[in-house]
Amino acid sequence: MKKLQSILGALIALCFLASTAVAGEKAINDKCPLSGKGVDASKTSTVEIEVCCNNCKGKVEKNPAAHLGKAAKANKGECVLSGKAAKTSAKVTVGFCCGNCKGKFDKSPKKFLGKVKAAKKKKKA
Repeated sequence: MKKLQSILGALIALCFLASTAVAGEKAINDKCPLSGKGVDASKTSTVEIEVCCNNCKGKVEKNPAAHLGKAAKANKGECVLSGKAAKTSAKVTVGFCCGNCKGKFDKSPKKFLGKVKAAKKKKKA
């Protein structure tokens, strides 16, 4: 019985960690797409990029910033890569400098998606 309780406790802990990891996704950008100021890690929005298949989903998830311009121009229900009917989506987290910029983005994400630039990767010494 104690072994079962230990396993159950571990499963509950893993579920909690998984849910907090999803809720706290790191933004792909370090500069606000509206103001150009640095991103506040607590001011993010998650955007769903519509795609037709898992292959396209993988491409968007691997390099989301490269596809945001296309997503801004894509028709609703259309894959941003192939133009085929969308059947799934990839999630991209975008960061903002303040609640005001986040609010403007949330009202009209397609208007600003093309302005999101990926954070520059730091060179290893």
